[in-house]
Amino acid sequence: MTWRPALRTAVAGMMTVLTLGGLTAARGDAVARDDCTATPEGAKAEWGAPIWCEDFEDQLDRSDWWVYDSAGHAGKGRRLPGQAFIGDGALYLYGTAEGDTAGISTRYVQSHGRWEARIRLYKGAGSYHPVALLWPQQGGGGVDSATGEEIAFLEVIDDPERRRPNLFMKTPEGGKEGVSGQLDMTEYHTYAVENTPEGVVGYIDGQEWFRSSNPTQSPMAACLQLDWFPDGKDRGDAWMEVDWLRIYPKPTTS
Repeated sequence: MTWRPALRTAVAGMMTVLTLGGLTAARGDAVARDDCTATPEGAKAEWGAPIWCEDFEDQLDRSDWWVYDSAGHAGKGRRLPGQAFIGDGALYLYGTAEGDTAGISTRYVQSHGRWEARIRLYKGAGSYHPVALLWPQQGGGGVDSATGEEIAFLEVIDDPERRRPNLFMKTPEGGKEGVSGQLDMTEYHTYAVENTPEGVVGYIDGQEWFRSSNPTQSPMAACLQLDWFPDGKDRGDAWMEVDWLRIYPKPTTS
């Protein structure tokens, strides 16, 4: 695997930089899509056909996505459209040592259902936290969601080797729950979450690894972010690669 400056040169050479609009666009106006492949590599086949999907085969449709153009997490660094790339059938988010990083969010939102993404990470700065999360539609580029709810179904914290996946969630009542594991995330893995009125279940490669009886209630958007936490940490660069994203309707039974 190619690393650091050589990786950026190779990736940027084959990719299209995302140039979509920033955080001023309204969320929640995207509709279900009818062009979804039900079972790409790594997907949970028993979940059936998704209601919404993205394979990152071409430039993102601005009616389905926005790309962050804002201050970074906690106001540190910047989230810039020029740090997100599409190429070779994948999305790449790149963060520099100076804190220029990237994030994108679906416009499609739903309160309950299932979300699933296939992700590969690269060894890089521990100051960068790769995150795949659900955030209420008023959230996204800011620090806290408007309702206090959040489900990060993958978050990597202070881990330059990319070996410790975490799931972290916050409920409207102020509760916090989570779990940590051990996994070589420099290989592709599928991360998923089910949120129903009965509770939240997290999965890695189709295997349950988290369960809570405290669901969130707000309409949620899927967000893919590379967040910068620079204080007292390695300030090198980092990459996050996403093969595909699937969103499924609420199951009839949990």
